[in-house]
Amino acid sequence: METPISVPQWARLAAESSRLRQSTLRALLDTPGRGQLHLELDGLLFDFSRQFVSDAVLNLFGDVCELSEFSSRREVLWRGDISNPTEKRAVTHVALRGSSNDAAATAARTQRERAEAFARDVRSGAFPGATGRRITHVVNIGIGGSDLGPAMVYRALASWASGPECRFVSNIDPVDLDRALHGLDPQTTLVIVSSKTMTTSETMHNASRARAWLEASIGDSAMAHMVASTASPDAAVQWGVSGEHVFGFADSVGGRFSVSSVIGLPLMIGLGPEVFDAMLGGMSAMDTHFHEQSWECNIPAVHAFITVLNSTVHQMSSLAVIPYSHDLSRLPAFLQQLLMESNGKSVAIDGQSVDASSPIVWGEPGTNGQHAFFQLLHQGTQVVPVDFIAVVRTTSSDTAAQRMLLANLLAQAEVLALGRTLEEVLTEGVDAELAPHKVFSGNRPNSIIALRELSPRLLGMLIAMYEHSTAVQGWLWGVNSFDQFGVEHGKVVASRNIPLLDPAEGVTGLSASFAKACEIAGMWMRDNL
Repeated sequence: METPISVPQWARLAAESSRLRQSTLRALLDTPGRGQLHLELDGLLFDFSRQFVSDAVLNLFGDVCELSEFSSRREVLWRGDISNPTEKRAVTHVALRGSSNDAAATAARTQRERAEAFARDVRSGAFPGATGRRITHVVNIGIGGSDLGPAMVYRALASWASGPECRFVSNIDPVDLDRALHGLDPQTTLVIVSSKTMTTSETMHNASRARAWLEASIGDSAMAHMVASTASPDAAVQWGVSGEHVFGFADSVGGRFSVSSVIGLPLMIGLGPEVFDAMLGGMSAMDTHFHEQSWECNIPAVHAFITVLNSTVHQMSSLAVIPYSHDLSRLPAFLQQLLMESNGKSVAIDGQSVDASSPIVWGEPGTNGQHAFFQLLHQGTQVVPVDFIAVVRTTSSDTAAQRMLLANLLAQAEVLALGRTLEEVLTEGVDAELAPHKVFSGNRPNSIIALRELSPRLLGMLIAMYEHSTAVQGWLWGVNSFDQFGVEHGKVVASRNIPLLDPAEGVTGLSASFAKACEIAGMWMRDNL
């Protein structure tokens, strides 16, 4: 399959970007007009001046966009048509924000309005627990997209919280649920089962344990404290949730793109429907920007291009996402799933092998990361591009600390790009023997994505920016960003292995190494009974 990165225009683009890398970012940043390499939308700034791009490179990218049918693919996504060819499914997460596809948007709005009405009742006390007491805590049970998005947003917008406290459970490790339920009163706790299919083993096991915990306190009324957000409403009812407490979304919404669906129910309850709607408004604004702007002014498209450029042309196999905001501490984990589950593929849409796909995405908040892994970023043998996420205005009264935070971000971006030469080190009077250890090679690309403040609207814009960037990256690599067969096969193998850890069962059908591991693990589990 001919992909956009295999056409002659891409080869010319790659050659020009490689030439820029050889000339160094230090030299590039001294050229007139370099500061113009940024894009802005309503309080979100994308500064890519410290990347191996130029007007010439960007113009060549425009040629690649035309060859990759960028406009037509974008239109298909906007309309909610088939964008997932391997599973022959539409992709309709954009419709969740009311940005496109009238029928899908109307259906999504109907479900969202039901969920928001329920959230208002919980927040006001109009929906009490089975014993008449007000709901004070919400436990959301999900995994993957049913957990990472809502948990990230709840943490990010903690200063907006005004309703019952929300806790999030995802891991099958029993300690996760144990700690989430610790100290809670079943009579004042609402449990949300967030599962697209209502079959995910980790989620359903945890949901069953939570139901037993409720039943131990309130008996047959336990299910009055359980609701479900799912694309499989019949399965939720069959499991025992009352139909009026099942909130649905379309099967055409992928889990990792579902935070703007009723999977956001804990956000509606904990933060408020108005906050949730403001986030959707920001997502819709970025949707419209992505749909209407030409490639050279299109923030998600340019971000995607730079990510693919660094990964394929410059052979940089990972991407660090460093939010200089404590409230955005869960953003890297959210983006890990969004980017790597979408584009971590080795096969193109036509079934042929591809030479490149998603980088490894990782990160931690700044400034903590500076004291953990920035040594490698600055002086390691691997060059790791960085997306720095800045939040300029703070809700804290300690503006001095906020200035320190932003000063650190700017310093890291500068040093990664410019480095520190041996001559500069020696000029500072450093001993000649020690001097080489204090040299920074620089020439390490990075971008700054700055938010004016961490508001629901701007957070929504940031999420949607990365969603659309993910899709464009997939188009450029030639992979399907909307399936995840690698994840699904792992689930099948895991279910096969569960009986092998039962000490009463024999270990058969496994290779010697796995058989021995299962035998030892089973013995240890028996000793723990």
